[in-house]
Order: sequence, then structure tokens, then C-alpha cells
Amino acid sequence: MLSCRDAGAAAGVLIGVGLDLVETARVEHAFRRFGERFVRKLMDPEEAGRLPAVEEARVAALAAAVALKEATSKAIGTGWSQGVRWRDVVVWAEPLGEAAEAPARVRLDALAAEVARALGSSGRTRARLQRTAGLVIGEVWLLS
Repeated sequence: MLSCRDAGAAAGVLIGVGLDLVETARVEHAFRRFGERFVRKLMDPEEAGRLPAVEEARVAALAAAVALKEATSKAIGTGWSQGVRWRDVVVWAEPLGEAAEAPARVRLDALAAEVARALGSSGRTRARLQRTAGLVIGEVWLLS
């Protein structure tokens, strides 16, 4: 197993890694087509309440959330199967704005947390976002 001590994370063992690339235009299309129904599928009311109200910023925040949630599903090895739902992964991300990279946090709830524990994780994660040319990249490390 790989130690995360030298990778900027608190000491721990790396259990899983997930990486996802999201096209902001695709998220914008889904949001314009489905509106708040799209948001409700991805997030519980508390998480959705942290989204910006202005549409452009809201779409950017949704793209970041999708990237982090997808990366998390890969880090725990389930994808969106085996009963793990989008809402089982809760994210906090700083707005990317003009920055190319921003800190982020991920919390595992419900079945996502159970799967992580079965893998030997306490549920701790390390997450980050990057943005480049209409893309958002989410990276999540599942730690012991």
C-alpha cells in the first residue's frame, strides 16, 4: 500500500484513487434541459443550498460537483451501482473563478460510507479540482 505522507495528505494509507473529467458544456446542457430536477438528483437540499444563484456560477459549481462525485465513485470502486447514489457523496468546493486549481472536500454518507469502511477506509478523503479550457477535473483519494 502507498503512504500518503509525502503527498500533502495527513499520514494514512491510500485505499483508492478516482479521477474524472467533466465537460462544463455538457453540465450546462443538462441543467438547462432539466433545471432543478437535475440538481435534486445530484444533491440533497443542504448541499444544493450552497450552490450560487447566478446561472453561470451555478453551472460551474455543478460541473465541479459532478467531477468530484464521479471521482469519488471510482475511488470507492462502485461507480453508480451497487446502491451507491449521487447524494451519498457530499462535496464542498471553492469556486474556481479564474484560478486553475481549488481545494475541495468530500464526505461519504450512507452506502458510500459503508463501502469505504469495507475497503478499510475511515471515510477520510483528499480532494482537489482543476479547470482548463471548458473542462473540470476532479481527483479524490480515499484514505485509511
